[in-house]
Amino acid sequence: MAALFTTPKRNDTTAGTHVAEPDVRRRIGLAHGSWRRVTRRIVAGAVCALTVSSLLMPSVSLAAEWVKVGGNKYNTAASGEAGTWSWDGADDLKLNNYNGGEIQAAGKLNVNYSGTNIVTAEWIESINVSHGTSENAELNIQGDEGGTLSVTSTEDAILSTGNINIDGAGSVNATSTGFDAINAGGDLAIKGSGNVNATGASDGIRANGNITIDDSGAVTARATKDKGIGTDKNLTIKGDGTVEASSADGEALWSGGNINISDGSQVKASSEKDAAVEAKGSLAATNASLNVNGVEYGVYAHKGITLDHANVTVRAGKGRYGGAIALFTYQDDIVVKNGSTVDAFAEGEVSAAFSTRNDRPNEKGGHIYISDSVVKAIARYVENGDGPTPYSENQDGETSPEPQGENIGIIAQTSEGIMPATISIVRSKVTAEGDTAAIFALAMSADGKAIGTIEIEGSTILTPEGAKVIDYRKLRDGIYEAGQTIGTGDTTVDSLYIKAVAKSTTIAPPEVAKPEGPKPDETKPAESKQDPKPEGAKTTKTVAVATTKAKTTGTLAATGDASGAAIVAAALAGTAAIAAGAVVIRKRS
Repeated sequence: MAALFTTPKRNDTTAGTHVAEPDVRRRIGLAHGSWRRVTRRIVAGAVCALTVSSLLMPSVSLAAEWVKVGGNKYNTAASGEAGTWSWDGADDLKLNNYNGGEIQAAGKLNVNYSGTNIVTAEWIESINVSHGTSENAELNIQGDEGGTLSVTSTEDAILSTGNINIDGAGSVNATSTGFDAINAGGDLAIKGSGNVNATGASDGIRANGNITIDDSGAVTARATKDKGIGTDKNLTIKGDGTVEASSADGEALWSGGNINISDGSQVKASSEKDAAVEAKGSLAATNASLNVNGVEYGVYAHKGITLDHANVTVRAGKGRYGGAIALFTYQDDIVVKNGSTVDAFAEGEVSAAFSTRNDRPNEKGGHIYISDSVVKAIARYVENGDGPTPYSENQDGETSPEPQGENIGIIAQTSEGIMPATISIVRSKVTAEGDTAAIFALAMSADGKAIGTIEIEGSTILTPEGAKVIDYRKLRDGIYEAGQTIGTGDTTVDSLYIKAVAKSTTIAPPEVAKPEGPKPDETKPAESKQDPKPEGAKTTKTVAVATTKAKTTGTLAATGDASGAAIVAAALAGTAAIAAGAVVIRKRS
């Protein structure tokens, strides 16, 4: 079990076992794919450095200083002979059934398109707006309903050294066969009701600043070597539209800051070789749906995961070192609340569906809170298999206790000097399975006083029959491992690889009478997040059994329902697909 209890690294096996071999692809960073990409990034950095002085000076929105259309440069208003394009000499460039070469400008440029437009270039960006001498770069693209703008290049298809804004009801199709499809040196915003399709040999959509997608249409981003959608700062997705991001060799969604998904957005993210979603900050999904399929990690959020009235499906397949975690956060908590439905599945020699870990005293984290929701968390050694053999056989035919695999449905763990790990389940239905253990809360300390706890309120353990919260304690290499799991019996266990530890459990609220409507003065109940027990507190078995007629009141802002149990019932009614079982993960050699 030692592999579960070490500090996780981004290139470790998922349960924390550090692998000495470096992650070569990550080590070479932007160099993977082509040396030309690295050179271009260095040049871009130099250009940014040279423009620092202009960025610090007051900037007034003026106009494009010049434009190039099809290789010809214009300093004053101009138009094409066929009437397919026109520039007013200031901000606006109009395209109407344009079919030609690259478009470039210095300063601010508004590209308004109608009809069917095609921009094609080789060894140069198809649409490129750079900083001018008196104005920073800004590219605004807007199209009418029914209009299309298709942009293709061997370099970046659409590039601005400043901000990019895409708006309107038309369709923008950007394809790069060598680099990024859409690349903003500043912020990037996509809004309106139109569609954006971005396919890059490197990134699909990327920005050095923030990315905001506030779109009721559809945004699709595909990458071959890097990220489907990637930003150095924050990624915000809202607006009741659909976003689909994928990568063949990198993260589908990646943020150097936080990822926030809300307002009815439907997001799908998949990666063939990496985490599907990674945030260096936090991930929050509120009143939205998220469907994730990744390798090694489904969702990796360094600073916490919050799912609030969200519908989430996460799959994590075996990584290069055999590990997989569906939902993982380090140095923070996982919170599932307000009628969320979560289906998390991980398959690998070392795997977990929910996992949070913290070993840094100055950081919070290491806790999992589930309230008024429906959760399914399954970790398997091999999907649809019989699980790992708990003992290995030597050449003489004798067995020795050498566990093969570590697979836990829900696990929270903390180390010395940190508020001990807690798994809290309040008025929720939780189905957890793991070939090693279903649920496990663990705290590690030198004196054995820190104890990980499982707290259950307003729900009961339905399966296995007679199961309850039991204690775990073991002294390993001078460090105490102390916590709780679900199982049978009255004795403290020192191994999870025994029959007394439940490999599958169902926890659910009892049946309740139909609740009365909320009173006018009733407000949202307090957070169910309970104060974890202080270090040194006595281990308790906190299984709360509610009566069948028990009833809670209060109004939850996300649902307007008057009962936590009613919220769970509503979530159950809407999750038939979750109850049907896990999606098969493609096997990899």
